[in-house]
Amino acid sequence: MRRSITVFPKLTDKEVSSIVETRKQYVRTFNMSAECLINNNSTSKRFLHEMLYERIKEECPALPTGLIQCARDVAVEAVKTWNVKRTKLKQKKPKKAERMKRPSMKEKCTMRYDVRTVTLRGSQLTFSTCDKRIRTIVTIPEFFTERYPSSEGWKLKGANIGMDRKGRVFVNLIYECPDPVIEENKDGKIVGLDRGIYNIVTTSDGIHYGAKDVRRVKRKYNHVRSELQKKGTRSAKRRLKAISGREKRFVQDQNHCISKKLANTDDNVSAYVLEDLSTMNMLRLKGKSNRTMRKWLSNWSYSDLEFKLSYKCQMNGIRVEFVDARYTSQKCSVCKTIDKASRKGNRYVCRHCGNTIHSDVNAAINIRDNCITRVQKSGQAAVNQPYGWSTTGRPETEPVGKTLTSKPSGLS
Repeated sequence: MRRSITVFPKLTDKEVSSIVETRKQYVRTFNMSAECLINNNSTSKRFLHEMLYERIKEECPALPTGLIQCARDVAVEAVKTWNVKRTKLKQKKPKKAERMKRPSMKEKCTMRYDVRTVTLRGSQLTFSTCDKRIRTIVTIPEFFTERYPSSEGWKLKGANIGMDRKGRVFVNLIYECPDPVIEENKDGKIVGLDRGIYNIVTTSDGIHYGAKDVRRVKRKYNHVRSELQKKGTRSAKRRLKAISGREKRFVQDQNHCISKKLANTDDNVSAYVLEDLSTMNMLRLKGKSNRTMRKWLSNWSYSDLEFKLSYKCQMNGIRVEFVDARYTSQKCSVCKTIDKASRKGNRYVCRHCGNTIHSDVNAAINIRDNCITRVQKSGQAAVNQPYGWSTTGRPETEPVGKTLTSKPSGLS
């Protein structure tokens, strides 16, 4: 389990210039390593060390050995990821895979440090550069030390050092602790979560977390950016720089608040079920949706909410599971009939059984039921059964009014 905190040390101009020079040599080391690995069709750290270490020391003599190894490790990871993406792309578009851009690092990068190249003793932070090891005093926020004390096993395992747009040097300290042994709640209910644009999250229990404020802020900043970019003056560029990141921070705060409410719920919840949206690709939606819809989807922060919910639920013993996202919005939550025409905006009116329900709640119930069905097929006991079981043991096909939250007793 990892947590991080960002601090801004006070450094002299000489120390800042030393970091800039270190970053240049770090980038050169990364690019040389990535090129060597790709040309030799290898991802071995040992092979890379034997082939390239002496050459790197000749071209970057001032770069400490520890940072050379850090840049090498980052390059190996980048090439491995590149190989996986390229292999998948080859199956569908071989020509495009051949033109796929090789991994490279720009000069304005963030450098990875490990425990050999960065240390923190009390308030004194030291880290390696091309010139010498820099020593400075930093202040760790009190809330961070109280929430993640060293007495519980939290230790500094590395850092990321770089420079922001304002030219300030930042240090992102990474703390690590063994995963706590938390007993999972196996007796609670399974709750389906449907993520959307108009409602950030809708639960299968009918609770909505609206996106009205988020959409308002996004429209506001989108309009401001477009007007300033049209103007193009120096003052307009200064204003663009000043407002950069505000929209992102607001959306992240909203995701933090929602995920915290879900993870710290008073209800007896054993698992949250989400749609697997990892394969969603904007290119596949071209021609299937209009320009406005594609713009909304590309600006949708579903992955950030998923990440925040996962690690917060982990601390409370709540599982986060994923199911196939296909047809969850088109399927009726009662009779399970798939009909695209049954959905009309935010209402779902089943043309087969007459079920009338909010479309997001309908999707959340289908997500939950898909997880329960998968658990049943695996031979494990389900916590709660899907809605709408009839006396025949099959989903109810009559109009809503006979919908049940559990399977009637006596059914096999």
